[in-house]
Amino acid sequence: MTAEANPANDGFLQLEGVSKDFGGFRALTDVSFKVAEGEFICFLGPSGCGKTTLLRCIAGLETQTRGSIRMGGEDISWLPPSRRDFGIVFQSYALFPNLTVSDNIAYGLVNKGLARPEIVARVTELLDLIGLSEHVSKYPSQLSGGEQQRVALARALATSPGLLLLDEPLSALDAKVRARLRREIRAIQDRLGVTTIMVTHDQEEAQTMADRIFVMNGGRIEQLGTPDEIYDAPATPFVADFIGVMNFFPVTVVDGEAVTPGNLALTCDVGGLNPGARVNCAVRPEDILLVDDGRDGGENTIEATVSDIEFLGSFVRLYLEAPALGDGELRADVRKDLARRHEIATGRPVRVRIPPATIRLYGTGPAA
Repeated sequence: MTAEANPANDGFLQLEGVSKDFGGFRALTDVSFKVAEGEFICFLGPSGCGKTTLLRCIAGLETQTRGSIRMGGEDISWLPPSRRDFGIVFQSYALFPNLTVSDNIAYGLVNKGLARPEIVARVTELLDLIGLSEHVSKYPSQLSGGEQQRVALARALATSPGLLLLDEPLSALDAKVRARLRREIRAIQDRLGVTTIMVTHDQEEAQTMADRIFVMNGGRIEQLGTPDEIYDAPATPFVADFIGVMNFFPVTVVDGEAVTPGNLALTCDVGGLNPGARVNCAVRPEDILLVDDGRDGGENTIEATVSDIEFLGSFVRLYLEAPALGDGELRADVRKDLARRHEIATGRPVRVRIPPATIRLYGTGPAA
């Protein structure tokens, strides 16, 4: 798939037909896209999908087998990492344990031969930016994981690179620290305007930080778009299944307005599919509505039984057995107050409704 940025402001980073082979194994296949200057991009996907290999090819830490990479109008396809204008932050921080915070941040500036006053001024500026001015003389072992990662970020930014590369930068941190650093990193990126590419397998991370998400699968870009586009309009069963939670069940197209799972007719937009076509129906758990007792639920109302309940903070996830939909379970997310009002309990019968506009149809099921 070819990913295109906004044509009015694209082309800072351009990949064309990039493939990467490791012996007989193809890690990347014909990857092409453009990234606009100042964009924050996330490569998102499961382990082994090629996202880290793609990042390493951009950095020059791996050499693509085929294809070209251009940055700022220059072909950097075969340049060594030292001649590519990027800063990189790894999952493991990779700080020098024998150097202070100040010296870690200054490392790239010293190697560039900057004068001492310039180095001190830049380090001071970055320490203020990451909120660690009081830790200037400490060593990495004296810092928390979140503080170490902020130092690693400052070191990557010290030489004012044109491109910032983040390789799973938050995965080693606990949940609360990750949530805080997500906002801090995005705020720093916004303030500096540096073009940024982050690799992550965490969909929440990608959705909260990225301008655009590139969902990867099997060495290819499966879909790209804004976080809203990726979540609300997944282009393939894989994306629908990987981003958020999705119910899938097989159906047969009846006519231009309905599909049938078993003996139940569900009204929906069939998108021009021919009657008799066998497809998979996909519905988000949060789109499934509880129907009040004694009320007519209207179209797409389903009789079900609660087989299990998960409490997930502000909402509960109901696992429903709905014979009309077949043997699989239907997951429905409802607010806790609604669950209490309906007196939801395991084994209790309920009625739920699937609004027609929330149903998506796919020709194949979710990837295993």
